Amino acid sequence: MTAALIWIFLPFTAAIGLWAWSRHPAQSTRLATLLCLFLATTAWLIPIGKVLRLGPLTLEIQPILLLAGRRLNLTDTDRPLLIFFFTIAAFWFAGAQQAGSHRLFIPYGLAIVSFLVAAMAVEPLLYSALMIEIAVLLSVPLLFPPGERSVGPGLLRYLIFQTLAMPFILLAGWALDGVQANPTDTNLIALASLFLSLGFAFWLAIFPFYTWVPLLAGETHPYAVGFLYLLLSTTSLLLGVEFINAYGWLRNAPQLYLFLRWMGAIMVITAGIWSAFQHNVGRLFGYALIIETGFSLLAISLNSRLGVEIFTMLFLPRVIGFGLWALSSSILLQAGRSMEFQQLERVAEKWPFASTGLIVACLSLAGLPLLAHFPVRLVLLEQVARQSPLLAVWVLGGNIGFLMSTFRLLAVVTGGYFGPRQPGERPLQITLLSIGALSLVIIGLLPRLFLPMFTGLLSAFTRLP
Repeated sequence: MTAALIWIFLPFTAAIGLWAWSRHPAQSTRLATLLCLFLATTAWLIPIGKVLRLGPLTLEIQPILLLAGRRLNLTDTDRPLLIFFFTIAAFWFAGAQQAGSHRLFIPYGLAIVSFLVAAMAVEPLLYSALMIEIAVLLSVPLLFPPGERSVGPGLLRYLIFQTLAMPFILLAGWALDGVQANPTDTNLIALASLFLSLGFAFWLAIFPFYTWVPLLAGETHPYAVGFLYLLLSTTSLLLGVEFINAYGWLRNAPQLYLFLRWMGAIMVITAGIWSAFQHNVGRLFGYALIIETGFSLLAISLNSRLGVEIFTMLFLPRVIGFGLWALSSSILLQAGRSMEFQQLERVAEKWPFASTGLIVACLSLAGLPLLAHFPVRLVLLEQVARQSPLLAVWVLGGNIGFLMSTFRLLAVVTGGYFGPRQPGERPLQITLLSIGALSLVIIGLLPRLFLPMFTGLLSAFTRLP
């Protein structure tokens, strides 16, 4: 038995079965959540490439599967990544029914997870572009279920930009092969750098290619777009780190880290400024996604061991913050409210838990003290300030712009009288919202207890600082 059969083909096969069973969303949700928890637990308990003895029985999971002349390679050092991906999927699937997601969310979401894991496993690395493109195409019915709503410009831009990334990554692979054969060829090095930059700029929605993010977040279901962007951006970031780890000339180029620093800063600054003028919670969510990617690029640009650790520690607050925001917004949508600020006036009177979850998630993503994002952001800004004090001030200014929009949203949703009133949320929704909000507070108060657990995510990348 190979690792790819367990963590790639099994969830994809299950996705096909759940698609046929999609008329029963409650059962599909439970099955998908349990399967993802099982796969995460299996990755945690069972080593890859080692013989495991269970009494008279022996079990060995082979790391490599040959398929159509390519290798799907999942080694023992990839187990933290597998745990992370399938735990995220279980986390989002568990709240899908309470968020009012459509019946196709579970099967297409599970299929997307399997292809993104394949993108991390496939060798040669350039074929990850094909896997991500398949995941992008599968995401269309996840975002816009057939017959439910018309396609907007955000989806079209999303498809165009994500598809444009594929040829650039493939061309970069061709140029990188030439660089390995002739390391002194500066023209090939320049071409490889250009193609890689453009490919990842499209994948990660780096400035100026991020216009689709707030558009898509404003025109589709928040739970679907939060799940999709979180997984896609995480996979693209990890693939970018894998490219840096694999190629020494790229890893040792000081221009790379300068480019990442400026791109990350520009994303935080511009998205923060634009978010200050938003009147739609969906588009505000989109700018929060952009800001998070910008901070990840800033962490990588530090080119130090601390920068790598900050990069991994950003994941936990991001997952919980995005999940709480998406669930809170989805519950308000179910209640007949739109995402426009004017339609959210005094919603805290009738939906106090959804409103609280929305505000706590916004404040955490804005880096407010005592919440989950603050400790990591503080250390990151301190390190950026040591290299470029003026740039750190501008980044802080962009973050303040997002915080201002959060205070505006807080004034809108709480602008009423809070008297005795029956909450509009269901008991299970209240439970999930409370757990999410309390998690952000507890992580913010005890960061040393939770955040270092994620530093093992990059154990497979042995050449990083």
